[in-house]
Amino acid sequence: MGLFGKKKDEAVKPASRPATVNPDDIWNTPVKKKETVSIKESKFEDTKEEAVEGVVSVDPDELKKNMAELDKFVEQRDAKPPVTYHDFDTDPVHQDEVSKAQEGFEKEYAVSHKAFVESHKEDISVANLEEIDDKLRVMIEEHNNKLHELETMDYKFNTVDDEEVQKKLADLPYALKEEEYEHYKDIKGVTVSQDEVDKLGSIDHSNDPDNIGEVTAEQLAKATDEFERERAAKNKK
Repeated sequence: MGLFGKKKDEAVKPASRPATVNPDDIWNTPVKKKETVSIKESKFEDTKEEAVEGVVSVDPDELKKNMAELDKFVEQRDAKPPVTYHDFDTDPVHQDEVSKAQEGFEKEYAVSHKAFVESHKEDISVANLEEIDDKLRVMIEEHNNKLHELETMDYKFNTVDDEEVQKKLADLPYALKEEEYEHYKDIKGVTVSQDEVDKLGSIDHSNDPDNIGEVTAEQLAKATDEFERERAAKNKK
């Protein structure tokens, strides 16, 4: 069956090898000494032509000379012995100098330490055992007296009867009720006549100084016409 058949491997074509480059061709390639290029120093200036020096090929003799000098330098550097910190120590400190300095330091320290000890001496007297017993006995007696005072202390708490409590509570200030306020008015007790209620829906403008309640239909039409003409004039502008 074709499902399990293997496809024959195609022959792999060998990749073409790049052409070799002859070094002599590189050194001997002619190079233009000068060439003309377009230069524009800024976007606001016009482009101008200018002749500039071209790239000059490297002289093979000069290159060989530099390589020979570099090889010589590396060979001389590797031939030198490795440098350690002893090479930079031009004035080393010898062991006898270290010992001499240590002895001088120890002598100075011994003198200063002796002076310090002598200046901080204190005479310590031996305590008398009888005096120690007397002081301990006094301390114990004071401690026991304090404990006895705490155990036998009478704080003299007095009980207060209910009658006195009620009397004190009666003297305390309390929040006023609504009817106890000075300007309190019971809205349920306020009566309003039907005539007063009917007057709430109508306003009498007969005594107004600008007669705003007496605008006639003719005055309203005239004011409306003037307003429309002024608005039309503004729209034309």
